Amino acid sequence: PSPLAGEGRGEGDNITVDTRFEHKNIYYTSVNLGEISKAIDFLKKNKVEKIVFAGRIKRPNFNELSLDKKGKSWLLKLGKATLAGDDALLRAVAGLIQKEGFEVIAGTDLLDGVFLSEGIYSARKPSESDLRDIKIGLSAANKLGAADLGQSVVVRNGEILEEDANGTNALIKKRGQSFGDGGILVKISKPRQDERLDLPAVGPETIEALYENGFKGAAVEADKCIVINKDEVLKRADELGIFFAAVKIPTAKVFIVAGEASGDYLGGRLMEDILKISDERVEFFGVGGEQTEKAGLKKLFSINELSIIGITEVVGKIFRVKKLIDKTAKAICEYRPDVVVTIDSSGFTHRVDKKVKKLNPNIPIIHYVAPPVWAWRPWRAKKMRGFIDKLMTLLPFEPKYFTKYGLDAVFVGHPIATDEDFDRPSLSSPAKDDGSKKTILLLPGSRKSELSRHLPILKDFARLMIDKYKSVKFIIPTIESLKSEIEETTKSWPQKPTIVSSKSQKVSAYYSSDAAVAASGTVTLELARVGLPFVAIYKTSAATYWIVRLLIKVKCVCLVNILVGKNVVPELLQDDCSPENVFRAVEKILNAREAEKQKKAFEKVIEKLKAEPMKAAKVVKSFFSSNN
Repeated sequence: PSPLAGEGRGEGDNITVDTRFEHKNIYYTSVNLGEISKAIDFLKKNKVEKIVFAGRIKRPNFNELSLDKKGKSWLLKLGKATLAGDDALLRAVAGLIQKEGFEVIAGTDLLDGVFLSEGIYSARKPSESDLRDIKIGLSAANKLGAADLGQSVVVRNGEILEEDANGTNALIKKRGQSFGDGGILVKISKPRQDERLDLPAVGPETIEALYENGFKGAAVEADKCIVINKDEVLKRADELGIFFAAVKIPTAKVFIVAGEASGDYLGGRLMEDILKISDERVEFFGVGGEQTEKAGLKKLFSINELSIIGITEVVGKIFRVKKLIDKTAKAICEYRPDVVVTIDSSGFTHRVDKKVKKLNPNIPIIHYVAPPVWAWRPWRAKKMRGFIDKLMTLLPFEPKYFTKYGLDAVFVGHPIATDEDFDRPSLSSPAKDDGSKKTILLLPGSRKSELSRHLPILKDFARLMIDKYKSVKFIIPTIESLKSEIEETTKSWPQKPTIVSSKSQKVSAYYSSDAAVAASGTVTLELARVGLPFVAIYKTSAATYWIVRLLIKVKCVCLVNILVGKNVVPELLQDDCSPENVFRAVEKILNAREAEKQKKAFEKVIEKLKAEPMKAAKVVKSFFSSNN
């Protein structure tokens, strides 16, 4: 914090320090952890606009927190993040701070010369065996960081000791006691680390600890590890005979393009799996949403800018979409990734793919999620061979529609089938009542156009349910970016629904509900995964609907029905999608016998969606330059 505060004032910034820290001529206040209102009020009173996370803080026990009202609210909102690694927790805290109107920036934006470029900075040089140990240490530290467990390892003669919750200096001391002389400290950033919030750091005290515990030296990540008081660090390393090196980590670069919420989920899961199986560092850049960003994506822009669907809807925004296509293709070519992975949303992603191949045909492109050529517009299968290098399909019967035209297509399974987050929560869900009390889940869609068409229908459906049942509750799971819009729209409903946006809240809602009404799409597979009976609905513009009806080749649109080969889930489309019809269909599936029919079909569907574990991640990894 001291150099940051000094640099900030030197640049004329109005620095306000809100921590247990004193600095001459700096406005500050002391707060206990959990006194969020006091901290926020102090920052706003001093007209603070930007916030920097700086310094080390030990995770407190719950009974050490001094929670005020806002502190309790934040703790609830943090949820599972409080049990996750440091990076996940810091991201969640930063998100809450930003919602208060502040901008969170990197401390390194205010400091010059805190990083070291690649090289050896000490008089003592690492030997060949030391360099081999450093390489082993880099791989181990990368895997440790990918799991958000730490940033440092100690290595000697190929043996590894990983960092624990007590930090780097405790690790050095522990290794010195167990190994004696000859250890090497390797410290790097975590693969998905938010660099605004937390980067690895070493200082003079690190060098002293290495010497006292018999270490040969240290290797830190070039251009990523903060070296505090750099001149003093290098001076003490030479005085104590310790080598000090800054090393580059072999990095694979993946450009992700996810065009909507379902693609964002797939992308986030794919990124998580890639990190789990990769020895090298993997960097992700591209277009995504909440899930891909959480997994470590550096965003070019948000998927919210692409929340359109349907032929007439696209036509109305064609110039804006074209700009985004050009922007994305240009960014891909400048980024020069090992591989591009475009996910679903073929109306947007395929145009990006074509433009990239035209600008640089040497960049390999994987498309994840096959367009449903078996349902409509079958000619797309042949055309895709010209701009896609590999196709990963979610449904087992899809590859044959593309391989016959020479496109390399492989079934990789659907992550929903094995996603443990969809298992029944360990904490018991609210009990269901088989009598007059009902809980109905409403899933109107993840695009604004879907909300505008489905929410009015669901409002009138809700009125019919309230008239019939003495006690009925409605829950609407959605994504964070649409939550406020849905809250505003549902103010006029006869009964205000509960609106949740986190994945854990959504899954809990699934298991506590009696039935669901869902806009047809990927979410229907989630309902099948948890065994919740549902009615599928969908309504689009009249023009889009009639064009699709002329071209479509299948009798049903719900994925569950397609996979099971018959209509076990009621489908209410376009004019059939009325409040009265939805009410009658829900009434039917609330019957235990009808619900059981759906649940048996769901079990078959989920089995069909399973493939070799992490198959999609393995396909993407095969395109990394280190494998070729």
